[in-house]
Amino acid sequence: MKPVRSLCLLLVAARLLFTANGNAETSTQEKALASRLFDEASKLMAAGQTSAACAKYAESKRLDAQLGTLLYLGECYAKIGKTASAWVSFKEAVDIAAQRSDSRTTKIRERLANIEKALSNLVIVVADSEPADLEIRQDGAVVGRAAWGSPIPIDPGGHEVTATSPTAKPRQVKVDVTDGGQTITVNLPPIEYLPAPVATAAPTAAAAKAEQNRSAPRADDRAWFSKHRKLVAVIAGGVGVAGVGVGAAFGLMVKPTYDKSAGDCNKDVCGSAGHDYRQSAFTKAEVSNIAFGVGAASLIGGAVLWLTAPAEPVEEKPPAARVVPSIGPNIAMLSVQRSW
Repeated sequence: MKPVRSLCLLLVAARLLFTANGNAETSTQEKALASRLFDEASKLMAAGQTSAACAKYAESKRLDAQLGTLLYLGECYAKIGKTASAWVSFKEAVDIAAQRSDSRTTKIRERLANIEKALSNLVIVVADSEPADLEIRQDGAVVGRAAWGSPIPIDPGGHEVTATSPTAKPRQVKVDVTDGGQTITVNLPPIEYLPAPVATAAPTAAAAKAEQNRSAPRADDRAWFSKHRKLVAVIAGGVGVAGVGVGAAFGLMVKPTYDKSAGDCNKDVCGSAGHDYRQSAFTKAEVSNIAFGVGAASLIGGAVLWLTAPAEPVEEKPPAARVVPSIGPNIAMLSVQRSW
């Protein structure tokens, strides 16, 4: 199991490395997906499925936060009564519009002001006597210390405020926010401290030695991996070669697939067939990048394991020949023995 476990860790590390690099900037594929989600959300809105449309708009905004997406998302939230979420979307939209000197900036500000009139707020009051390690959460999200006592925009509906500390029992307060721009103040229940932990005697030397022996890796496990390190290196190398091969194969298919979209696309505007060809090309490119990354990491890992493997023990050979004396009552002689 040791070589398999080591190889799995190697592959997981390579995958995380290339995933992290791929998420550093918005890819063309993410932009294409954001556009597709926006179109689907608009169809759901037209069909009266507003809640489902909001989820699509929100995911489109997460992938590619365009001004138009923020405006549609804000209106969608306003339709289902999520005034705080709508206010946040219009606030982001007006900031982007102002930076671009967009002609819609004034209208967006007016819409934001109308939403703000119906905005409800939650104020969490924390007494000065509370412990320094107190943590406040609203619906599972941490509320920073700087926000305590300040109005927090909140959507209508049921909400829960929790207060936890390592030295006290957890507390919770449930509130029901209605429409109409109300401000609700939440005061935490009285704190109940936990009893101080009972001090335990320090472990004896014998107990500490036994615990150390239990937690230490077994000698045979260390010896097995050291002995078979080159086998693990060969397996990793094989995975690396396969990964590079798969990456090359998919990489060669990217351009021909993308070129097929030319007949149905005008720059970035494509029909259904052109969009599918480009989507397929983007997918092949991503598979190629991941396969190349895993392959390269496996080859490097295999090389490191091979080069750091301990040298094979030199088997001690018996001498080619040796002289053995023989002494008896009636004889004294020397014999020569040789091993093959």
